Parts: sequence; structure tokens; C-alpha cells
Amino acid sequence: MKAKLLSLVVVLCISLLGFSGGIKAEAAEKMTASPTETKILSQDKLKAKKEEIAKQIKYYDENGNEIHPYTLEELKDMIKLTLDQPQVSTSSEIEDHPFMLAGYKKYNTGSFSFSYNIYLGGGTYGKAFKDPATILVTPKGTAKPFYIIAKYDKNGGAGKQAQKISLPGGWKGEMHMNFSLKKGKKYRIQFENKNTNTTVYIKKTSLWYD
Repeated sequence: MKAKLLSLVVVLCISLLGFSGGIKAEAAEKMTASPTETKILSQDKLKAKKEEIAKQIKYYDENGNEIHPYTLEELKDMIKLTLDQPQVSTSSEIEDHPFMLAGYKKYNTGSFSFSYNIYLGGGTYGKAFKDPATILVTPKGTAKPFYIIAKYDKNGGAGKQAQKISLPGGWKGEMHMNFSLKKGKKYRIQFENKNTNTTVYIKKTSLWYD
């Protein structure tokens, strides 16, 4: 009798251990995502973040009125978040930029910062650029909100606003913002801080112009 009871206990223990092991294995299988699933999840998050940022980008004309020269999809295409960028850009990729192929000149900057405002090109009012087409901006670390303002060149200084682009903060990566300005004119490009209690840090910028 004791032998039968002992055998029954052993069988029950083995059954319970097997059941428990099956639950753990099933749970582990559910918790472990495949690399493909992880990649899809990351891409979905990037798309959602891009849309969130794009909806906050605002364009204003010379009278301060909001305009819509680009669709939401076009604005999303101008945004490259950190996880969305290739780790290394080859020289051929840089040389094949469509604006360079179209014969545009390119003005590059190193890193700079500003608490109030700063003009592209150095000096009090920066440099005058004819028909600026697009500007690539790479903030240092997480971006803070700021404006990019194209002002008419006036007697070697900055005239009134021609166009203003309002960029949000809270993202990492780069933005390739296009201008929609009157052709055949020179403009000075100003960066303006939205919040003078903080400092905006820019890693680098590139401006394509005629």
C-alpha cells in the first residue's frame, strides 16, 4: 500500500513539474519578440514620432500669417530621427544630394549656440544668400524649439521677414527644411530662440543656395 502511494506521489510531482515547465516555456515564448517584430515596432514608433513633430512645424509669410506650402507627408519626409538615419554616410551619398546635382552652392557651419538669435554666416547680420532653397539642421542632443527666419537683404543688413519656420523641440536627429521664397533675391538667415531662458545648441547646418 505504501509503495502504491509513493508511486502515485512521484507521478503527480512529475506531472506538476511538466505542467509548470510548459507554462514557463509558453510565457517565455510570448515575451520574446523576434528581430523582425522589434524592427517593425521601432519603425512604427518612428513614423508616429515623425508625424507628431511634423504637425508642430509651422510656416509664416512676410506678414506673419501662417501658410501651408508643404503637405504633412512632405514635412515628414524632411525629418530624419536618430534611429532612422544610417550610421555612416558615404561621400558618394553626400555628393549625390539633389540640390548639389542641380548646381546649387552649399554653405556649411560647425557647431554653434544661441540664447537669443544668431545669423548664418557670422558677423552682425551674417551672409546674404541668393535664392536659398533648403537648410539641413542638426541639433546637438535633444532639440530645443527655435525659429529659422529668412529676411530680405537690405543695404548690407537684414530687412523685414520674408518667411519664418517654427520648429518644435523634443527630438533627436536632423531636419531638412525647404524654403518657399521669391526668386532672384538675396536673404539673410536668422536662428531665433523661442525661450530665452535656455540656450539652443546646434551641431551643424548646411544651406543650399543659388
